[in-house]
Amino acid sequence: MKTILGILFTVMALSAPLVAQQTPLFSMYRDQWAVLNPAALSNNYLLNDRTINLSGAWHVQWWNLPSSPRTQTLAWEMVSDPNNSVFGAQVINDQTGKISQTGVYGRYAYRIKMGRRISQSLLIGINAGAVQYRAKLNEIDFPDPSTAPTDAPRIIRPDLGVGVFYHYADRYYAGLSVPQTFGLSTDFKDGDNIYSIRRRPHIYAVLGGYWSTPWLGNETSFVEPSLWVKYAGNSPLNIDMNLRAQISELVWAGTGVNVGFGLRPSAALHFEAGLFLGEQVQLMNSQIKVGFAFDLPVTQGLGRVFGSSAEVVVVYTWR
Repeated sequence: MKTILGILFTVMALSAPLVAQQTPLFSMYRDQWAVLNPAALSNNYLLNDRTINLSGAWHVQWWNLPSSPRTQTLAWEMVSDPNNSVFGAQVINDQTGKISQTGVYGRYAYRIKMGRRISQSLLIGINAGAVQYRAKLNEIDFPDPSTAPTDAPRIIRPDLGVGVFYHYADRYYAGLSVPQTFGLSTDFKDGDNIYSIRRRPHIYAVLGGYWSTPWLGNETSFVEPSLWVKYAGNSPLNIDMNLRAQISELVWAGTGVNVGFGLRPSAALHFEAGLFLGEQVQLMNSQIKVGFAFDLPVTQGLGRVFGSSAEVVVVYTWR
C-alpha cells in the first residue's frame, strides 16, 4: 500500500497536464499573512501594536496517509513605523510523497498612510527568494524495476511574490496577492526520461474585520469573520469562510468551512482553538500564542478517503 501511495503522489506531482494547488495550504491562514501576502500587516500589530513577530507552523493534510502533504514554516516580521516599512523573512518546507521543496525568502512592504481622522493605510509588498525542488525518484519501488528512475535530482529556481493590503481603523482589512508569480518549468531528468513540474501563478484574496464583543467575555473580546479566496489557473476556485472569537485575554476559538468548486464540489468543516500566554507566564510587553486547527471533510472524495487535516501554530510577538 505504501508503495502504491508513493507512486500515486509522485505521478500526481510530476504530471505536466495536472493543474492544482502548488503553494502550501494553511488552516489558520490569519496567522500566516506574511507567507500568503507580502504586503500584509499581522493581527498582532493591528490589535496590540506589537511590531515584531516570530511564528512557526506545522500542517499535515490527509493524515491517514504515510505520504500525505506536510508543510513547515518559520516566519519573522518587523513593522518599522518611522520608515513606513515592513521587513520580514521566511522559510517554507513542503513535501508530498517523494517530491519536496524548500523556499527561503526576504520580504519588504511599503506603507502609504491615508486619512487624518481615521487611521488607514495601503501597503505594497514583495517576497523574493529561491526554491530548491527535490524528487527522490530512486526511492520509489516501481512495478517494473527496469523502468525505475535511478536518480534523486535537486534543482534551484528563483521565486517572487507580490501583494497589496489595505486596513481601515485597525478594524477592517482586505488584500490581494500573487505569492507565486514565475510560471517556470522544473525538469527532473533521469536518462532518457524527463519528469516536469510546471509552476503556475496563484491568486489569493482576503477580506475580514474585527468587532468588539465585551458581552462575550471582557473588554478585550472580539469576533473576526474572514474570507480567503484561492485560485490557480484552470483549477477550481477554493474558498475558506471562518469566524474566530477571542473569548478572553487567555482563550480564543473559531469555526468555519472550506468549499471547493470543481466538477464535484467539496466541503470541509474547520475548527480551531488556542491560548494567549503573556503576563500569566511573566512575559512583559510580549506574548506567546499557541493554536491548533482541525479540518474535517464532509463530502465524498479524496478527503473522505485520505483523512482529515491538522495544523499547529506558535507565535511569539513583542514590541
